[in-house]
Amino acid sequence: MIHTVSTQRLVRTFPAVTRASDPFGRYSPMDKYEIRAPDVTGQSYVEQVKRTRQMLRSMTLENALEVIEFRHDLDFFEAIASAKREGKLIVSNDIHDRILTETKDRQFYKSLVLTGTLIIYEAPDKQFGKEVNFGWENNSNLKYSISFQVPKQFQGKVNCALVVEHPDFELLDLGKNRYQIRAADGIHLIEHFPKRDGWYIPDAETKIPQGEPVKESKEARRLLRLGSCYLGSVGRDNDVYYDRWRDVYACVSWSFVSGAAFIGLGEAAPEKSDSK
Repeated sequence: MIHTVSTQRLVRTFPAVTRASDPFGRYSPMDKYEIRAPDVTGQSYVEQVKRTRQMLRSMTLENALEVIEFRHDLDFFEAIASAKREGKLIVSNDIHDRILTETKDRQFYKSLVLTGTLIIYEAPDKQFGKEVNFGWENNSNLKYSISFQVPKQFQGKVNCALVVEHPDFELLDLGKNRYQIRAADGIHLIEHFPKRDGWYIPDAETKIPQGEPVKESKEARRLLRLGSCYLGSVGRDNDVYYDRWRDVYACVSWSFVSGAAFIGLGEAAPEKSDSK
């Protein structure tokens, strides 16, 4: 069964975001396009991605912000297409978490930003089956869906979430507004994914909320999730009215017009030493 989510209902989740009309109306049928093509690029590409991630995570925030490019007025489909075309990574949630919570310079977040961290979860207390389907409607009442074939080792797990970072997955166009995500490798399991919105201590690696509810604090993050299943990007925001930089949105439609941050492969360089 496909769980359908209204795009208009999702918009009300983000009161500080000015939303343009839903962009799906301008999409013509798309062919399969790979975010990452391991059979074509080989290990050199894999190592290049790994090296860029490691260097970005080891840099100071000041240096990281010098090589990260923020773009606005695009949805997640457009972000993925731009990253592939230009040979870039979509910056992951853990890097956004550092920028938003460890600095006061949040000028880059002019709207909700979709991260390169893809999260997949089922409805509360529902086991992972063979497949997860996430569906929504655009402003023209056209229905869309994205599915994910759950690996056998995760089937049967309950109240968990699967996380995979860009570009370790590919997006396939199945026709008739249906799409499929295939993960190449590197699926991270969050075993105690919260069943409801609230404040939680984030997972150390992905910075996605997990575990039992806690009181609001600098160490905690506020999760916003759907009451049904979800398959999509983790969103982050700098809401100047509601202090939302510790909010983690696991509920955003793929066609939601927002923004993303990119870094080119190899752009992150080791920090220079102060010694002469």
